[in-house]
Amino acid sequence: MTTVAPPTAPLETPQAPPARPRLSRRARRLLFRALPLGLVGLLIVVLGGGYLYVSHKIGQIHKIAVAGLVPVTGPSEVFLLAGSDSRAGESAAQAAHFGTASEVAGARSDVIILVHIDTATGAVAMLSIPRDTFLPIPGTGSSNRINVAFDTGPSLLVATVSQDYGIPINHFAEISFDGLRQLTDAVGGVCMNFPYPARDGSPTGTGNESGLSIPTAGPQVLNGTMALSLVRSRYYQYFENGYWHAEGTGDIGRITRQHEYMRALASKLIHSSLHNPFTATSVLNKGVQALTVDSALSTNAILGLGWHMKSVKPSGIPSWTMPYYADNDYESYGDVLMPETSADHQVISQWENYQPPSSAPATTAAPAHGSGSTAAPSGTSGSAGASSVPGLTPAPPWDPTPC
Repeated sequence: MTTVAPPTAPLETPQAPPARPRLSRRARRLLFRALPLGLVGLLIVVLGGGYLYVSHKIGQIHKIAVAGLVPVTGPSEVFLLAGSDSRAGESAAQAAHFGTASEVAGARSDVIILVHIDTATGAVAMLSIPRDTFLPIPGTGSSNRINVAFDTGPSLLVATVSQDYGIPINHFAEISFDGLRQLTDAVGGVCMNFPYPARDGSPTGTGNESGLSIPTAGPQVLNGTMALSLVRSRYYQYFENGYWHAEGTGDIGRITRQHEYMRALASKLIHSSLHNPFTATSVLNKGVQALTVDSALSTNAILGLGWHMKSVKPSGIPSWTMPYYADNDYESYGDVLMPETSADHQVISQWENYQPPSSAPATTAAPAHGSGSTAAPSGTSGSAGASSVPGLTPAPPWDPTPC
C-alpha cells in the first residue's frame, strides 16, 4: 500500500547554487508567469537558459491533427481538455488498481473539461462534462457515453461536443494521468487538507479501486501516486463517528475533487517554478512529455496565451458541471447520465459570460451578467469562496481542499 507523507507544508526543492547564472528580476517576471489550464499543466515557465530555451521546449510538445476546430477570431477562445486514462506505461502497482493496457484497451477519458478564456479581460472558467453523459455520437447514427467518442479519437470528441451542446471548440489538449503524476512529483508533492480520513471503495463494496488511503485527517502532502488515486476515486469514503461513510455520487463527486486538485497543482506549479529554476526545468520537461495538443496551436500562440493569462490565479477559477439526470439500467448501456437540455443552456450561458470583478479577489468572482440563475441540482463545483457565483456550490464538507 502506498503511504502518505506526514502532515506538513508542501515540500520544497533545494535552491539553485548562487553561482548559477540567472535572468534579471524583470525578465523572470515576464517569463515565469503562466496559467496552467487545469490538467494541461504549466505552459510557460522561466528557466536559467531564458526565453529561447522555453520556446524550444514548448515546440517539442506532441501535436496531432484534430478535425472540427474553429479558428480563433477574437479575444475569446475555448479549449477542450481531456485527461486520458489510457493504461499504457503504467507501473505494476497502478495496473493492480486500474487494470493493465490489455485489460482496459483504448484511451477513454476520465476528464472532459471545456475552458473558456477571454484574453482581453483575463477571465477563465471551466465547464466539466461527466464521462457517462449519454449523447448522439456524430457519424454513428446512435448514442453512447461521451467518453466512448474519445476512444475513437479527439476529432470525434470535438464533433460530439460541438454538435450536442452547440459550443465551438478552438483548441484541443490532452494530458495523460501519468503526466499528472509526474508533474506532482516534479514540484515535491501537493498539499491537500482532508477533513476526515479517506479511502476509495469499489463497485462490489469490498476492496479499494483507486488505491486512495488517507489514514489521518488534516494536511497531507500527496505524491504523484497518491494524487492519481485521489483524482481517479469514484467510490470515495470518509471516516466519521466511528465508521466509514460512502460519499455516494460516483463520477460527479470525482469531478469536484478533480477540480480542487487541479487548482492546488496549478498553484504549486507556478509557486515552485517561480522560486526555483531547477524545479521550473523539471516541470517544463514533464509537462512537455505529458501534453498533446492540436497541430494548429503554435508555440507563439501558447506563449502569447500564457502572457495574457499571467495575472490569473488558479485558485480563483470557477467551474461548472453540465446538468444531467441519471437513467439507471438504460437499455443495454447500463447506468448513464442524460443531458438536461434547458438547464444545459443556462449553465453554458453562465460559463461563457463569466467575468471576474476587477475590484475583488478572483476566488469571490461572480458572473457579469448577474442573472442570478442557478445550475441544475446535478452537482457543480467551485473553489473556496465561489459560493457567491450563481450556479456554483463549494466542495462538500467531506472532500479535501487545497492547503
